[in-house]
Amino acid sequence: MMRYLFLLTFLLINFEAFTQTNIKFILIDDTTEQVIPFANVLFSELENKGTSTDIDGVFYVSNTVKTITISYVGYETKEIKLDDINSQIIRLKSKFSELDEVIIDGENPAHRIIRNVVANKAINNPENLESYTYKSYDKIVVDVDDSKPMNDSLKETQTFLKDSYFFITETIAKHKYLKPRFSEDSIIAIRTSGLKDPNFAVLANAFQPFSFYNEHIELFETPYLNPISKGSTKKYKFRLKEEYLKGKDTVFVISFEPKTNRNFEGLKGLLYINSNRYAVESVDASTFNSGKIDFTIQQKYKFINNQYWFPEQLNFVIILGQGFGSFKYVGKSYLSEITPNATLEKKDFPFVSLTLPKNVGGRDSKYWDDYRREALDKRELRTYALIDSIGDKIKLDKYLSIPQKLFEGKYPLKYVDIDLLNIIRFNKYEGTRLGAGFYTNDDILKNVSLGAFAGYGFKDDTWKYGGELEIDVPGKKDISFNLKYENSIREVGTYSGNKVNNPFVSRNIIASQMDAIESYSIRTDMKLLRNINWFLGFNTAKINPLYNYQFIQNNNSVTGYNNSEVTIGVGYHVNEKLINSFGTTTRLANDAPVLKLIYSRGLEGAFESNFSYNKLCFTLDHSFMTKGIGRTTYRLDLGYIDTALPYGLLFTGEGTLDRQIPFVVKNYFQTVTPYEFLSDRYAHLFITHNFGRLFNNKGYFQPDILLYNNVGIGDLDHNEYHQNIEFKTKNHLFLETGLELHNLIKVPFQNLGYLGMGFGAFYRYGYHNLEKSSDNFALKYSVGFTFK
Repeated sequence: MMRYLFLLTFLLINFEAFTQTNIKFILIDDTTEQVIPFANVLFSELENKGTSTDIDGVFYVSNTVKTITISYVGYETKEIKLDDINSQIIRLKSKFSELDEVIIDGENPAHRIIRNVVANKAINNPENLESYTYKSYDKIVVDVDDSKPMNDSLKETQTFLKDSYFFITETIAKHKYLKPRFSEDSIIAIRTSGLKDPNFAVLANAFQPFSFYNEHIELFETPYLNPISKGSTKKYKFRLKEEYLKGKDTVFVISFEPKTNRNFEGLKGLLYINSNRYAVESVDASTFNSGKIDFTIQQKYKFINNQYWFPEQLNFVIILGQGFGSFKYVGKSYLSEITPNATLEKKDFPFVSLTLPKNVGGRDSKYWDDYRREALDKRELRTYALIDSIGDKIKLDKYLSIPQKLFEGKYPLKYVDIDLLNIIRFNKYEGTRLGAGFYTNDDILKNVSLGAFAGYGFKDDTWKYGGELEIDVPGKKDISFNLKYENSIREVGTYSGNKVNNPFVSRNIIASQMDAIESYSIRTDMKLLRNINWFLGFNTAKINPLYNYQFIQNNNSVTGYNNSEVTIGVGYHVNEKLINSFGTTTRLANDAPVLKLIYSRGLEGAFESNFSYNKLCFTLDHSFMTKGIGRTTYRLDLGYIDTALPYGLLFTGEGTLDRQIPFVVKNYFQTVTPYEFLSDRYAHLFITHNFGRLFNNKGYFQPDILLYNNVGIGDLDHNEYHQNIEFKTKNHLFLETGLELHNLIKVPFQNLGYLGMGFGAFYRYGYHNLEKSSDNFALKYSVGFTFK
């Protein structure tokens, strides 16, 4: 009897579930046919019951419901009988709506809600959880933005790709996080149109912000002030557009946009605030007056375990380019299997935050169907079919590896890479230098590269040449070895700033004080511990000054000399996040402090070396945002040598004043000539503060205002040891201040952004100011790129 009762109950439950099936609908704009997210859907027969559309405009209604009422800010409210609906698509007509502040009894009611949101940010921010894990399904498509005019070539491309996208990629990944800064994103599966290399899909997923609770939302390295940041009611215009009941809670719909005459980068859109802990239930935000690039962020949160608000859907849209042709980059992320406060330990996290196991591209269609929220539509399926066939035919993977090589300063060919940095160089000593460099690549031997270079300077009439062997050891420690021979020239001085091997950096162009060197070196780099990198190296060199100079040592005059030294360096990156793509470990930029310490020991007698010494160099780089004021960046730079050494081994080169090439160079003194000061110990502090666009954020006159304050002090023992050369010492405090209008003049570039030209004025004062007043001033240019 009990068995029959159980069977009857089971059948009744399933019959009830069958008879109360859910019907799927999609809400779209009647004109643009774009989906409408976060619209309120009220079931008319059930008081205070209803649902809302998700990020894709999708909602479900039980077939027991007879009538629904749909409302959304900026659209006409629509009441519909389900029996009258003969399509899955429901359309809403837009209506004009002003964004004004409404004042009731002396206060804008939206301000009270926003203040409550700000007061509860700490408990609602998912990144304040002790730990969490989740899985995600991510889909990205790239398409032409057909809402804007297109040039002829783009029209032809769109015609060729009719009924398909330019690009589509899907990713399934596991994510875990442990407070304060440990994270791992482990890729489970990847599928990319036209490409077999999964690294491209990894890069494509790098733009999506995770939550909407930070004081600033960082987009393309531009910080946008969050409308729910502290004090935002003084910066943003808010309006309570709608409120409705959702179960026992109330949802407040608040529109926002920056106030007029703003001086910050802002957002506009809609916030949906749930009265349950005044949390963000969803947000639809776009960049305001953003120039050649537009961002849209859409996020939807759900209440997990009746304790925590956590993202469940994350969308973003990037429209790059304005006017005749632009591209639309659309990313969608769906989170599942969310576990707040998961049991995790520090040892559970690898050094590299984003891991890409092998064989992640071989999943069958059923595996993907288990994770996809919706099956791929016809356009997405056609994209895979069309672009895959093109990719196979033209070997698209090979072509798309070029940008990574260009980033390294190389151009890939069969078997070898051309070293682009050695084709042409210019500095004030060599004049124009033409040359060539080649490195073997993975077509010959993986993880091992043999290279050589040669170049001829037309001003000094001398050849330079060298060769090296590079070995990368596969594994988590990121170990590499480098053996190098060089018969070339080297700028005098050991200074933290002049280590960049880029011939187009203006500081390298104004270099004129050189030593001829013939050197042999060996070096190994390794990831020692989390957040810590180190290197160990040995170098021996024959050095001949290429300027009139004599060093007095033990009453003997020395011109050329030998020097051998062993060097160890340690770098500590606070809040370090690494990704491994294309076989290279890359550190993602952030504002956290970076500390570097380098110790060198001179080995007298080793390979006929003439000197024994201890040398220390230390740098601290850090930047931070101050809301309403801007970003401050500083570098603390220290150096110390414990004994007298020749000019070329001491500290000099921290100046960048050259009247013929007057460009601003960060972390250098702007009013000091390149070799004006000589030190064996020094302390420098370079501080730059970017106020942003103070004048207004509209129109063409939008320069960033930068304030520079640079301070230095140093000293040198035994000045008399250095003969036939002019120099000063900074044994009193050196001071300079400058003001720069960055990107003052902007020229459109390829419909993607603007090439900017800025102008700065700097002044030295205090003990080291010069007798002639005009000599204390330096007028300099700066160059940059901006999307706005």
